[in-house]
Amino acid sequence: MSVAYFIVLDKPKPGFETHVNGKAVAHALEGLDVLCENTGLTKLDGFLGHSLDELADLMGDDMELPDEEETESKWFAPQEGIEFMDALIAAVRKNSDSISYAVDVVKDLEEYKDVLVKAAAIGAKWHLSLDI
Repeated sequence: MSVAYFIVLDKPKPGFETHVNGKAVAHALEGLDVLCENTGLTKLDGFLGHSLDELADLMGDDMELPDEEETESKWFAPQEGIEFMDALIAAVRKNSDSISYAVDVVKDLEEYKDVLVKAAAIGAKWHLSLDI
């Protein structure tokens, strides 16, 4: 099984497909993190919105969880994600020789952006999650 990043919306039945493969992004994460640092962008992990309960489930470990208010999922406005995806797509294209699977990464990022554009149209918030 390989790791993949996917988008979760705060509306469980948005009326459109939200699935993006996300494996190319996960495979290129180290290079993307360096690229984000060099261009002043938030790293992709900055958009992870797992609650601590979800994180414990993903990791399969018994984690001691803090107070309830700290276990809530984080949500982001679609426009923030759209702007981030646009900037990251441009950075990957400009630095494609330093990113593994650059063509596939751009494809995933463009698909994330498409989902976020649709999310904005229905007023949904989003975050990234991991499929481990």
